[in-house]
Amino acid sequence: MTSYFISPSFTHEKLDAPSYADLLDVFEDRMRHWLLEPAKQLLNKMPHGDGTVPAVALSIGYFEGIEIYCSGEDSNGRSKEFFRRGFKRVFTPDPAGAHVFDEVVNALYVQARCGFVHDGLFRNRVFFSDVRAEPLTVTWPRRDGQFVKDGHLESVIINPALFCASIEKHFSKYMFDLRAETDPTLKTNFQAAVSLKWGLSEADRIIGMTERDFHGEA
Repeated sequence: MTSYFISPSFTHEKLDAPSYADLLDVFEDRMRHWLLEPAKQLLNKMPHGDGTVPAVALSIGYFEGIEIYCSGEDSNGRSKEFFRRGFKRVFTPDPAGAHVFDEVVNALYVQARCGFVHDGLFRNRVFFSDVRAEPLTVTWPRRDGQFVKDGHLESVIINPALFCASIEKHFSKYMFDLRAETDPTLKTNFQAAVSLKWGLSEADRIIGMTERDFHGEA
């Protein structure tokens, strides 16, 4: 039988009766080489900032996805909730700024995540700049020189390199913790997500045709 790749580094044999370590290897290989590394390549190799928007567009999907594995639950019907929870794992909110945090997450979900997924573009309150030394900067209304505490976010400025680096830092720590096996809940939730999403118990149905049909030999 012909081998086929289930991630950049591993063929399907890797998931024949896989161990926990096998699952981690495939998961990390997929995430690093299909999401994190491509985002970095876009930032580093496309001139004049042309890689900025696609790099962030690729990375913005991390939050909902990683929450599925951290919680061991499906996000079906709860996309915004999972996006928020995953975002909170990467960017820890200041308890004193809960209102601002809510506005930022909502803006990123609606303006960035949904904007790109549904419109093919980010919407009008998302901007990009490498001037600031923070992954995310927000602009907020002022009155007489003071922040309006019950105001609403005006814009989110994303530093693409730092934004992507924050995501990669979180993922590296998550993988370290999974491999350490010191948190039983973390391991159990990861395995539950794999069961939900990978279809390992289903019959092999690559491409939906025989090997001879695929090669035009039938």
